[in-house]
Order: sequence, then structure tokens, then C-alpha cells
Amino acid sequence: MPNFRYFPNSETDIKRLYAILNIRDKKELFKKIIGDIPLIDANNLKVLSRGMDEVSLCRYFSDISSNLPDKNKFSIFAGGGIYNHFVPAAVDSLISRPEFYTPYTPYQPEVSQGTLFALFEFQSMVAEILGMDVVNASMYDGAESLAEAILMSLRLYLNANPDSRSPWQEQQVKNNCPGGEINPHSSHLILASAGVNPHYLSVVRTFVNDIKANVETVKLNEKTGRTNLNDLKLKLKNGVSAVVIQQPNYYGVIEDIDELEPVIHGFNPKPFFIVSSTEPFSFGVINPPGYYNADIFAGEGNSFGNHMNFGGPLLGIFGAKSVYVRQMPGRIVGKTKDAKNKDAYTFILATREQHIRRGAATSNICTNNSLNAVRAAIYLSLCSKRGFKELSFLNLKLAHILHEKLLKTGLFEERFSGDFFNEFLLRIKNEKITVLRFIDVMADRGILAGIRVAENEILISTTENNNIDNIERYVENAKDILGSNLI
Repeated sequence: MPNFRYFPNSETDIKRLYAILNIRDKKELFKKIIGDIPLIDANNLKVLSRGMDEVSLCRYFSDISSNLPDKNKFSIFAGGGIYNHFVPAAVDSLISRPEFYTPYTPYQPEVSQGTLFALFEFQSMVAEILGMDVVNASMYDGAESLAEAILMSLRLYLNANPDSRSPWQEQQVKNNCPGGEINPHSSHLILASAGVNPHYLSVVRTFVNDIKANVETVKLNEKTGRTNLNDLKLKLKNGVSAVVIQQPNYYGVIEDIDELEPVIHGFNPKPFFIVSSTEPFSFGVINPPGYYNADIFAGEGNSFGNHMNFGGPLLGIFGAKSVYVRQMPGRIVGKTKDAKNKDAYTFILATREQHIRRGAATSNICTNNSLNAVRAAIYLSLCSKRGFKELSFLNLKLAHILHEKLLKTGLFEERFSGDFFNEFLLRIKNEKITVLRFIDVMADRGILAGIRVAENEILISTTENNNIDNIERYVENAKDILGSNLI
């Protein structure tokens, strides 16, 4: 049988090997190789005969492996922009195909029809989730997407309000450069809710520093945690090119965009309404940004089939209304017909400086995270519309279960009363224990408890990877730490 590259050992062969090695069985063999690590008892495998879904199967073997020594696995309840979602094995398997994994920035992109098709599907599925007209083929991450969205809004604002152009900008128009060329010598103003991820705002300020743009913060309502409508009305004035709202916001609170959007778009001259999000799974249970007439969406898509990987690489998502497509950064894949009238895919928009005149470019980004976008396309196709909604609801339900159980201990109190998705902010009532100390002790017990927001405030997140046992373990350990004199 010369075509077979591998022949399994027969029982006779195995006995001969044991005799040569002077061992009795495979347990003794593995003990010699890797030390005293117990193997799975064969009786534990009998349950598999009835069939299990992948999540249950992975959890089952994880529970078995938890009895092994030198275990270093955490229950993760930290979010803040990167979330511990389950990634099906099929995603890793399919993305490892060389057609996806090895190409890099094709200079004749139409040759890569498979990759273009996957990116087209990514755009289509994400556009449907967001309710936006058009989505590009990805950006670096959520923070960079938001910065590009703000630069785009500045260009659009100047196009829509030609009276606000300076003589410098008028000269740019005469030179056939975009009418919305941003003037680095005059001030521009952006309003951003205090509920926007602070790391995102830090990146935004770096991007707009050289064009003299100011980012002013709109306060949150101290009770609900939502963007303060009265403070927004107070700060809206001439020259505000964009208003940025995160949905749900950094503290997990679901914003009342129905209330905010008419105020933003009702101001004259009209600012552009930018919605950001770090957790797009939320749009399985709450209305997406397109529903609220958002002009631009800029967010993070790492939740869609990408691992956390110590914080990167991430996946920037960018969408907009179709009327603004000419000012969008990045690349857009479109569907067309080839010479044989068969479906074909091509870049229909590529507005970076590498492709077109520098003066007409909308971005100087020289690549994107297409591999992560393809991962997202694979994941969403496996997920299905129904599965997406079910996962979204499960995330919401688990978060509310943990929230309720922690409040019932009497050791925590609610920081904001606004509705939340899968993330919430609590205040530790024990003044002797800081959040950092609480997080450190919980980590010693194998639980990443959350993110410090203030001295006694912790941001806690749940996903489908946090089952009821994990939640009970979190609550019991929190009671043990905060309700005793251990610290």
C-alpha cells in the first residue's frame, strides 16, 4: 500500500515496543516522557457516544483537564473593548487555508477572487448587522476606525458648509483637491460622549492634534450613565463637525439614541452623527446604528471569530451612508461580471494614497486587517442570523444573572441605573479593599474579575464562555474576599 504515508501500530507492534522499553502500558510510557500527569480515564469518554455540540464538548474536556496539575486557566470577566467569546474550531481550520493565510496586499487584487469574495461577504453581513448602507473591507481596529471617522466627518462638514472654508481651503478647491480638505491652520470641534472608550479618545486626539481639532467631552448622567442630553445641547454650537456616541457605552450602559439623534441632526449647521461600538454582538438584541440614522459607524469587530491574543491584532469595522461613500477610507469590494458573464469581484473603491493622487486620498493607511475580516466572515456564516441573535441574548442574560447575584451579596452597589448589555459597572462597598487589590486576589484564584475604572469601581463583563458555574464561582470568591478579613 505505497499510497499510505502512515500505518497505525497493531496490538502486536505495541506489545513489542513495550517489551523493548521495559514498560507495562501507555501510562508508564507517558510518565517517562512528561512526568506524573494523569491521563483521561476511559470511563469519562463514554458520555461522548450520545453526541455533543462543540461548545459543550470543549467545556467537557476543559472540566476534565481542570484536575491536572500546573493548571493556568482563568475565568475571564474583563471586557472594556476586547471580549472572551468562543471561537469555533472551524474558523481556525478554514482561515489556515493557504489561499487566505499567505497572500498579502495583492497589487493585482482581482487575481485573488477567493479573498475578494470572502471580503465581499464580510461587508454584506456586517452591513446587515449594523443597518448601514456600505461597509468597507476592514480597518486596523476600533480606535483607528473612530479616528478615521472623525477625519471623514471634518471633510464632509466642510463640503456641506462651504461658508466655513478658509482662503487656504478655497485654494485647495481651485487646485482640484477635495472641497473638504482639512485646514491644519484653523480650529475644528468634535463632541464625544464621556461614555466613549477612553483608549479610543486617546488615539483620536493623537490623530487630530496636527489639524488643530479639539475633542470636547459631553458629560454622562450621574444616575443613568447615559450621555447627558442637557450638556449635549449646551455644547452644540457652530463649528461642531461631529458628535460621537458609543453604543453600548464604555460602562456597558445602552444609550438612548432615539433621544440624542434628533438633537444632533436638528442643529444648524448639522453635525455628523458618529456611532462607535466595541461589542457588535449587542446589535442582536438592541437596534443597530443605522436604525438611528447614524451617518458613520466606527467600531471593533474582534468579537466575530477572532481570539483575544493579548490585545491584538484586532478588527476595525467602518460603515457609512451611501451618499458619503466617496469620503470613506480603506477599500470596498464590489460584485460585477467578467468577460464570460460570470460573477466576479473587484475593488470598487480604494481611496488611500498608494492608489490615487495624494491630494485626493482620504487616508494614508497602507494596509488593513483583511485576514481578521475573513475570520469574521467565516464566523458569521457559521453563526447564522438565528445563532447571532441567540448568542446576543445569552450574553445579555448571563450578565444580568451575575449583576443580580453580586448585588444580592450586599458587598456591591450599582453605579449606574441605565440598562446594559453584557457589561456593567459596580462599586465595592468595602472601603478597606481597593478594586486593584480585589482584582489581584481574584486573579490568584483563577478569575480575571474585571477592569478598574476608579478606586472602588469595577467594570465586569460576561460572554457565552462564562457559564453558570463560572458565575457562581465568581460570586462565592467575591463574598469570601470582600466579606471577610482575608485582606
